[in-house]
Amino acid sequence: MLYLLSSHGALAQNIGPRRQAAIDQWPAVRPIDKSQLVRQGFRVLEGKHITLVTDLPSSVVVDELPTVVDAAVPLLAERFQVDDRRVRDWHVLAMLIGHREKFDAAGLMPRGNEEFPNGLSIGYELWVNDQSSDYYRRHLLVHEVVHSFMATQLGACGPAWYMEGMAELLGTHRWDSQTGKLEIGVMPTDRNAVPMWGRTKLVRDAIDEHRMLPIVSVLKIDNSKPMGVESYAWVWSLAKFLDAHPRYSERFRRLQSHTLDPEFDQRFFKTYAADWSDLETEWRVFTAGLDYNYDVAREAIEFPQNRSQLQSLDTPSRVQVAADRGWQATNLVLEAGRTYELKAGGRFVIGAEPDGTPWTCEPGGITLSYHAGQPLGKLLAVVDPRPIGDGSASATSAFVTPTPVGLSGQLAPSQSGVLYLRLNDSPGELGDNHGDATVSIRRLPR
Repeated sequence: MLYLLSSHGALAQNIGPRRQAAIDQWPAVRPIDKSQLVRQGFRVLEGKHITLVTDLPSSVVVDELPTVVDAAVPLLAERFQVDDRRVRDWHVLAMLIGHREKFDAAGLMPRGNEEFPNGLSIGYELWVNDQSSDYYRRHLLVHEVVHSFMATQLGACGPAWYMEGMAELLGTHRWDSQTGKLEIGVMPTDRNAVPMWGRTKLVRDAIDEHRMLPIVSVLKIDNSKPMGVESYAWVWSLAKFLDAHPRYSERFRRLQSHTLDPEFDQRFFKTYAADWSDLETEWRVFTAGLDYNYDVAREAIEFPQNRSQLQSLDTPSRVQVAADRGWQATNLVLEAGRTYELKAGGRFVIGAEPDGTPWTCEPGGITLSYHAGQPLGKLLAVVDPRPIGDGSASATSAFVTPTPVGLSGQLAPSQSGVLYLRLNDSPGELGDNHGDATVSIRRLPR
């Protein structure tokens, strides 16, 4: 959560003198009397980029937090394209709070904003409540550091969804205390790696309860008052999806140059207008299948962009379906009211035993393991009815409810569209697959 001295909308978008003026509005870090704080029972931990005041007892995981922040700052400078010279002396004052009343008595709490749930950032100062999870304590600290960095280096953090989405994205990290290596913006590999984080589960629970948020609804999330943890999950999901997707990532990263723009959201819509239908369709696929280790790049769908890429099925056709990818366009158009026969063959690897022994599979799938109610490796099919290359077309949920085909099956689409195929597997486990299946498709006589 970030508290702003003034709305980002009051500033123009150009990033020269106006950005500097926005940065200059933030007062310098207040001076603190370290000796007095120590007498009051606080500990003061110093890093190159942070002074951390805490009432928590000494421990490795608490005492190394300044080192974590020092590792984060150059990564943030690289991410936001801030010159290293600008951050050489960049420094924040942070309060890591075990007992609020103690900080309040010492005059260390933010006036008028004392009731924040977990964390708060105001310019060069930030506050983080202690957590029972060592990972989540670090996550919240880096989250608030991201707010401070964006406010004091970019001049503003953008609208709420972007502000909190970027802090959640970059606060989700991997830390090696032995080597001092920090990675930010990671996709967590499993629940044990990120105790208390829970963003994937929150989104999946919402999907299961039919509370899926389209992108436009995520953009309306408001942080002018404390946000619920599910809102943080949604803004993280959108930021992660856009940041990791090979077709959308570059455009998403360019938005960081426009955090002062009062028309930021309009710029966002314009940026993706040409392929908005594809974007919203893939967002539905991403959120429906979201889980730890989700491989956004392998799950990216390459939609045909013009009709010259498409073929009708006047004669039988044969296509290859890779085991290490998500949905794959055949570029074959199936007509509504007609029936099509699909036959699949070939052998491929769909996973491995813990000792590395590969799971060899055919398109009928293997029942050693299931994903989304179907055997791993089973051939699945979808017909996408949307017009090609029309960004204004309504998104489709067809990819969320595919038709199981297996070794053979028939499709009789109710709407004409392009046929897509995949071999069933979790989006987080595609990396150890290899090989492909061969699928023959023919239109049956009336």
